[in-house]
Amino acid sequence: MPRLDGKRGKGLVAEIAVLAVLVIVALAAVRGHEKDDSATADEGIHLFAGAEYVENGTFWMNLEHPPLMKALAGLSLKPLRLTPPAGGNSREGTPHNDYSRFLYFNRVPAHEILRAARRPFPLVFGLLIVVVWATARTLAGPGAGLLAAGLIALDPGFVAHASIVHTDVGAALTMTAALVLALAAARRNSLALWAVSGLALGVALATKFSAVLLLPLFAAVPLLALLSEGERRTVRSAATKALGVVTAGVIALGLLAAIYVVSMRAMPEGKPSECVARFLAGRGASPQAVDRYARLSLALPSLGHWAAGLKGVALLSEEGRENVNFFHGEISRYGFPAYFPASFVLKSTPAFLLLLVAALVLGRRELATYWVGSLLLAASFYFAIAMTSSFNIGVRHLFPVYPLLAISGAVVLARRLPVRRFAPVVAGLVLSTGFSLASAHPLELGYFNFILGGPERGAAWFADSNVDWGQDMKRLGDDLRDTGTEAETTVVAYSGLATNYYSRSCRLLDPSRPISPGLYAISDSMQAVGPEFLESLEGKASSDQLRALLSQLRTRGRRLRRVGASITIWELPG
Repeated sequence: MPRLDGKRGKGLVAEIAVLAVLVIVALAAVRGHEKDDSATADEGIHLFAGAEYVENGTFWMNLEHPPLMKALAGLSLKPLRLTPPAGGNSREGTPHNDYSRFLYFNRVPAHEILRAARRPFPLVFGLLIVVVWATARTLAGPGAGLLAAGLIALDPGFVAHASIVHTDVGAALTMTAALVLALAAARRNSLALWAVSGLALGVALATKFSAVLLLPLFAAVPLLALLSEGERRTVRSAATKALGVVTAGVIALGLLAAIYVVSMRAMPEGKPSECVARFLAGRGASPQAVDRYARLSLALPSLGHWAAGLKGVALLSEEGRENVNFFHGEISRYGFPAYFPASFVLKSTPAFLLLLVAALVLGRRELATYWVGSLLLAASFYFAIAMTSSFNIGVRHLFPVYPLLAISGAVVLARRLPVRRFAPVVAGLVLSTGFSLASAHPLELGYFNFILGGPERGAAWFADSNVDWGQDMKRLGDDLRDTGTEAETTVVAYSGLATNYYSRSCRLLDPSRPISPGLYAISDSMQAVGPEFLESLEGKASSDQLRALLSQLRTRGRRLRRVGASITIWELPG
């Protein structure tokens, strides 16, 4: 017996060492691209809002996203001792017009503000890797844990987004943790675990609005447990599970309210209601809806803010995303049913897709078991809802699905394959995922698998955060300076910082000036949806000018080179 314990101890040490290597490699890859990544389109607003919540204690900005991840960015900015939004004076009104001053005229340069705000987010990714490992290991042993963890840790998409100030990797972590804890609580009939799952649910709801999809899943978990094999179906068991769900819900609601209370702690009475009414009116809500949510905010300001944000997102999805959704050469206000299936297939690694195929082929019996069946049901539910959304702006919106699929697939293979076969399968799939990461590094955001063959071909299918989210503006600035062409290049791109932040002497399109021969740096998203995007943002004159420029570049322009994953340098001859 002592000898057996010793072997187990050595095995656990070796397993943790491998896990540590996976985490270290993943975070090193994050750092490897992040140091040259410019601000993505949404980061400037997110970190500004986070600074408002942390420094000012008001919540005027960015109701369409819950505060938790933005507050992480705001907390990370504190060592810089920045002048806060609106000089800290936002109790009576929004600091929105102070955005540029905060970012560009503060105590440190904008790119240093961005770097500081990003610091916590790789740690969120590291914690996700550990949660995936621990869950799969508990269900099917060390091999399953390392397989599931490796597929997530080395996935180019997760590595790309792990340094960005946004909610998607955080949502994958918190939603996975909340669901796994609820499934464990129902299986063990433990009120203590239900309470912990409620805490995780509250954190998830404060991270991203799509976490609201956990609510029907939490309600379904007791039924799934009662229907599973080996479950004692007694009145007491059913009552305990029902009480557990209610307990988790109450705790989650309380924690969610507390997070909002802290974020808006300095708003005077009545101001949250004013903010909610202004926000929903701007989103096209009916007067009756505006009044209803404003009254809720007067009674419960914290939950009123959360409910109004959720309503605003729902309204935006119902009304469609004008001139933003791009898929395979087409633009749609309401999105494309095939968008998320296509982005999932084309941006997932071959190893991840192979795992899913193998699990479906080998795991027919496992698919009906409690854990695998529940995880796949949750992933399918989330995926199906995503396909109805008008937010077709990146596979990142499917991130909560990936951990569930990685865990369930790894569990199926661990249970169905003999150890002598499973070990090389684990090694092969993890190494293959590592190869996918290495092939994309340091341009992971533009990763596509071999089906498309790279970001330039992927740009014919997708735009926005699948290819071009503004991340290559620093690389463009370095390229233009290295080639001595900065002053003669016109840049047409978008980013979370000013277009010319890294290229101060470059030219920008101006409708008052005609298109002239010269060099043009055009980002992929601006080639895909630029004219439509500019029409809603700057007006028809800017839109027509860009449309004319793109037409001339296609007909008589000459491609010179690619910069990063998302920018093409063109020459327009005289």
